[in-house]
Amino acid sequence: MPEDKPRKKSRPTGRVRLRDVSESDLSVFFEDQRDTVAVAMAGFQSRDLDAFMTHWATIMADETVFMKTIVFDGRVAGNVVAFMMNGRREVGYWISRVCWGRGVATRALRGFLKLFPERPLYAAVVRHNAGSVRVLEKCGFELQGEEGDELIFKLV
Repeated sequence: MPEDKPRKKSRPTGRVRLRDVSESDLSVFFEDQRDTVAVAMAGFQSRDLDAFMTHWATIMADETVFMKTIVFDGRVAGNVVAFMMNGRREVGYWISRVCWGRGVATRALRGFLKLFPERPLYAAVVRHNAGSVRVLEKCGFELQGEEGDELIFKLV
């Protein structure tokens, strides 16, 4: 019988960069948030087109929000946003499922944190989303506690 070989750690592949969000990105963001696997992983409810566009119009008009589009190998791959929630500054991100497992989220969040130095910064993740928990830990966030089904992380 062949021996089971330990799985090699995959190295990030492809180029990740951040740029300002443009209205043309919203169609990709909309389709990504309709992906049922991604929605289940994020513990998020997708929106219909009208609700989605209204939500993003509010985000883009809010001067307290700092947001970037994530570009991976020249294609829109998601977004990362810092916003106020319940009196604290939080960060959230969404990565297209086709980009999972390639280091895109970690590299995008690290880049975002260099551009957005405000601290403390919080992040809330549903407890079953092990990938996002690992991304936050790699970026220096530490577990602070729990709120309902979410784990709360903090970066100082």
